[in-house]
Amino acid sequence: MSRSRSVIWAGIAGVVLGVLAVLAVERADVMTSTEAFCATTCHSMEAHVANEQTYQESAHRTAFSGVHASCADCHIAKGLVAATWDHVTAGIKDIYSELTHDFKDPQAWEALRPRLAYGVRDRLLRTDSANCRSCHDESGIEPGFTRGKREHERAKNERITCIACHYNLVHRKVRPRAAFLERSRGLSPRERRLIEEQKQGSARGG
Repeated sequence: MSRSRSVIWAGIAGVVLGVLAVLAVERADVMTSTEAFCATTCHSMEAHVANEQTYQESAHRTAFSGVHASCADCHIAKGLVAATWDHVTAGIKDIYSELTHDFKDPQAWEALRPRLAYGVRDRLLRTDSANCRSCHDESGIEPGFTRGKREHERAKNERITCIACHYNLVHRKVRPRAAFLERSRGLSPRERRLIEEQKQGSARGG
């Protein structure tokens, strides 16, 4: 076989293997993005998240339209490369947490809940709530109450991102950190009081 023909066959083999690899990764992404996978692969998700009343009764799970957001819709980036990266990095962190914590004890999970919430909020803040925007068209949202209309108009004018306000939308409430509120948007008087309380608490603790 001539050298040129060997190069051609090697190129063809490389293309075929590349296509198969992409298909395998895409299939893995689909399988690991299902609710069945997210909710049952580890005890903590099933016990403390998937069956949690706050989650089950949230607007994302009980929408009258019948459209329900899945775990991946909110927690995994869009696009095969970005999604694969999220699956790998999040998976490593989850395995480490499962090995180093006893989540059969509800208190162990509750102790970790704030840090998990902070991480998701910070990621959405960095991406301008990209996961939210992949489902919601901000220009088409019409709040039913005066306050909602006012806040959405403010968000549009001041480029305030979704997670800045909707940080306790699906899971059990976790109090936002002062740093998150300061970075995400202009603050209301109530939020300024919250920040002052947190700062005073930190000063007393220190």
